[in-house]
Amino acid sequence: MKSVRQSMLFLFFSLSLQGNQVTVVGCGHVGLTLAAVLSHGGHTIICVDIDKETIAELNNQKLHIYEPQLQDLLFDASRRGKVVFVDDVRRAMDSEIFYICVATPIASDGTCDCSALYSVFHDVVRECSDTNALKIICVKSTVPPGTMRALHDYLVKEKKHNIHLVYNPEFMREGSAIDDTYTSNPIVLAGESLDALQRIEDMYNNFLNHTVKVIKTNFETAEIIKYAWNSFSAMRVAYVNELALLCRECNADISTVVQGLALSEELLPTGTIKPGPGYGGSCLPKDASSFSKVLEENGFSFSVIHRVIRSNKNHIDRVIQDVLALLEVSEGQKIVTLLGLSFKAHTNDIRNAPSVDIIKALIEKGIIVKAYDPQAISDMKKLFPHIQYFDSPYEAIKDTDCIVALTEWEEIKKIDFDKVALLCNKRVIVDTRNMYNVEVLRKHNFTYLNMGRTR
Repeated sequence: MKSVRQSMLFLFFSLSLQGNQVTVVGCGHVGLTLAAVLSHGGHTIICVDIDKETIAELNNQKLHIYEPQLQDLLFDASRRGKVVFVDDVRRAMDSEIFYICVATPIASDGTCDCSALYSVFHDVVRECSDTNALKIICVKSTVPPGTMRALHDYLVKEKKHNIHLVYNPEFMREGSAIDDTYTSNPIVLAGESLDALQRIEDMYNNFLNHTVKVIKTNFETAEIIKYAWNSFSAMRVAYVNELALLCRECNADISTVVQGLALSEELLPTGTIKPGPGYGGSCLPKDASSFSKVLEENGFSFSVIHRVIRSNKNHIDRVIQDVLALLEVSEGQKIVTLLGLSFKAHTNDIRNAPSVDIIKALIEKGIIVKAYDPQAISDMKKLFPHIQYFDSPYEAIKDTDCIVALTEWEEIKKIDFDKVALLCNKRVIVDTRNMYNVEVLRKHNFTYLNMGRTR
């Protein structure tokens, strides 16, 4: 009965989305931009901030920040009364949706300080507890993974069934926040209530003038998307800054270098990059190493490239550690099967392939190594003549204690797990390419370790 009642409440809420009252807590860049855009979409916005001076200035139509178009959009005379500024969240409790846009600054130890977020969250929850009306708390503040889950679990523990939690991080840039919101700001939504996620999406769809790019996921994924987005941007800016100084030393032109760098998206679009056991082959390892030396010779001994090389080595080492950890449960001499030896599919190239480091590590531990690859066996035999090679993945899998999938060959991607389950000694798989279906492996009782995938 509870779910039916909530569905009816959500239906009523959906029908009243256009022109409803929304509370935005936090009158910084994110909060004021959101308030301006939502008010322009026909909603009444109650903006809350504990800084009384800031609220007084806003009530006098004075912005304490500069953002193009924000002044006009927020204080449009024809829409006066659509945005109200108050210094106490208790004056904004008639809203159905509460956006939390407070700052989460860096604490003295370098961690994220979520104290303001927690304070606002508990204030809103406490005030919402006096009503049975449906409420949605939508957090836009940037938070570490696990934060939203903790808030959600608190609502469940306290039986706040009328309050639904959504995470909706922002991706706008200061200086173009309004334009970004209308034209290029993706919408990432996370939460346990599909109805609540849909209500927030519907609110945006009512006024955005472009085809909205929407990702719906769980709390942890959304939290990491936000951090990964900003950190990736930081990494690219830092890399270009290093290149600029190198260009200065080498009499090169940074503008043209960046123009050439942008063309890399044609060969390796960011959206198509998939995790793996580490990069390899003839180009990336060699050129990254050589370039790191060029940087060192020009005074850059600690560059982004140096960290990339270290990161790749650490990643391969982690794969090895994962395999060894999973083998600990087996008794006697262990057998490991490697599916794929070349550094990627559609080539027989084993130069700097992660498989080489993995084989070395396994042999040193006294582990029997069995291997299959449709193209790279003859080359690998020159390096490791004494490991066991097979003409099919099924022959290689027979009696093994652990399968390590390294290369995305079609025959490896499409192996029959009904058959595999009967052949192997231990049902253990390390899937470094995320090739296999989690549910299929779960059905066959495999211990399955992949690269950060939940489904």
